[in-house]
This record gives sequence, structure tokens and C-alpha cells, in this order.
Amino acid sequence: MIRPHLSSLLAKSKVKLSIFGQSIEMTLPEIAQFIEEQAEGKLTDEEIRYLESLSAHGPKDYPSGIDSETRKFLRPMRNFGLILTIPRNVFLAQAVGIELSTFGRLYLRARLGVK
Repeated sequence: MIRPHLSSLLAKSKVKLSIFGQSIEMTLPEIAQFIEEQAEGKLTDEEIRYLESLSAHGPKDYPSGIDSETRKFLRPMRNFGLILTIPRNVFLAQAVGIELSTFGRLYLRARLGVK
């Protein structure tokens, strides 16, 4: 009973983003739409599950490095700013872990508000 009302409120609430010294206000559905457009359509179910897993369980460790196939999977999410490498600012081939970025957390919150 409460969920539809909560979703309605979240859909109308605005978030202020500062990007490159400029501030804009967007609703959570607009943020979700923006990210999905940047992701050339919608993110795949597998990508969304991966992001949700990072949100629920924290960073994912790759102590032996990230193999080529996994790098292909992660690259779009990294390019969209949804995930970060550990250590920061290294190529995926050099990373030993992946964590959810602030933008990734915001996307997941926006996605929940849109459902």
C-alpha cells in the first residue's frame, strides 16, 4: 500500500548534481533515463545484477587480476562511470577489484524509484 506512494514521491524528488563545475537538478527517473541512454539503450539484466551485487556485498575482489572476458563485460559499466577500479585510475587489466561508484549507487536508487 505504501510502496506506490513512496515510488510516486521518489519519482518527483530532485537530485542536484555538480558535473565539471556546473550544477543541474534532475529527477531520479531522469537520471535513470540519462544513464540508460549513455549505455546505448538499457543496461543488460546481467549488468544490473552485477551492480546490485556490488551494492549489497561491497567491492568484488579479483586477486589474480581480471581476465579478458570479464574485462569485456565490465568495460561498458566502467566507461559509463557506474563502477570504479581498485586501485583507482588503472586499466581494468591492472585492477585487483571493482567497486560501485557514487554514480552507480545513484543509478540503482533511481532505478528503484522508477519501478
